Amino acid sequence: MQRYILDTKTKYFYKEDLFHIKNVMRMKSGDKVELCLDNKCFLASINIGETVSYEYIEDIAFEQTLNITLVQGILKGSKLDTTIKYSTIFGAKNIILTEFERSIAKLKNSDHKIDRYIQIAKEAAELSHREMIPHISVSDNLKRIDFKSFDLVILADEEEKELSIKDIKDKISIESSVCIIIGPEGGISNNERLYLKNIGASLITLGKYIYPAEIAAISLLEQLK
Repeated sequence: MQRYILDTKTKYFYKEDLFHIKNVMRMKSGDKVELCLDNKCFLASINIGETVSYEYIEDIAFEQTLNITLVQGILKGSKLDTTIKYSTIFGAKNIILTEFERSIAKLKNSDHKIDRYIQIAKEAAELSHREMIPHISVSDNLKRIDFKSFDLVILADEEEKELSIKDIKDKISIESSVCIIIGPEGGISNNERLYLKNIGASLITLGKYIYPAEIAAISLLEQLK
């Protein structure tokens, strides 16, 4: 069944969803859809006239999932599109894009890009039947992020060979707020590694294989389920 996430400000459909309902799905009055608002979803019946409205039918069962924030090093070209799409599908609830010392790319015109990233995340959330669009923000420096607000901070570090996510999963409960950190294409510097160690981050390996920076978060998100 088609799922749409409503605008939290208007409690109504986004403009592009109205076009999708009328012109792509060609829905008719009485068709049923799943709608999500304020992280909750419900079954609704669509009414199509001069405008599109909906009538609530019943709540959809809610399954609490882990509150995960992804801190992702800024990547070149369209790689961030891939990261945002699949991190959303695999359950990230917040995404912070940040520059690292070895970042090759810089996030210019960030407001315009954030709007596009939100649209990518929205489509991914609806496709995967998530309840919410991840909150996406930008930080120009790793040290500006408030890591103290998380119960657990995890850095995927290719230099770590022993500690893995299974070794620290007993520290995580469904109420935990977890931050996972993935560096840019060039990896993280020794200064950044030391800084994260000093704030109490757990440095883990993702296994014997090295993943491209744009998909590395997927492995960690999947293991945190």
